[in-house]
Amino acid sequence: MTLKRQPQLGRVLAVLLAASTAGWGCAPATHAARIPPAPIVGQWPDPAFLPQRQCRGRYAVEELEPYLRRARLALWLPSTRAVALDPARRCITVTVESVGGGRLAELVIRSMAVPRRAVLLILAGRSRRG
Repeated sequence: MTLKRQPQLGRVLAVLLAASTAGWGCAPATHAARIPPAPIVGQWPDPAFLPQRQCRGRYAVEELEPYLRRARLALWLPSTRAVALDPARRCITVTVESVGGGRLAELVIRSMAVPRRAVLLILAGRSRRG
């Protein structure tokens, strides 16, 4: 009697394994708004873009609004594309065109007394503005 049930058990386990694998592969990502990796310059990741220095969403949107006005000073830099408040991430996102532009934007933002942990610095690449 157990010899007849073993092939059925094997088929049932195979179907369950296939169904669970298919369901796991179609599951939504847990962190849709993840922090992009730091660009590597030379051999080391650039410190301005390290995940430890980026925003983690610990600020309320109301707390970020006064900082946003100060952070918009970075728009005067030629390599800064955008400075915006992202309510979903609860961060001020600063989009820059280059690694050097990111370093400079970080210095300007820090000099305006904006907490670095409230800013998400994003490297956009080299497409033209306009």
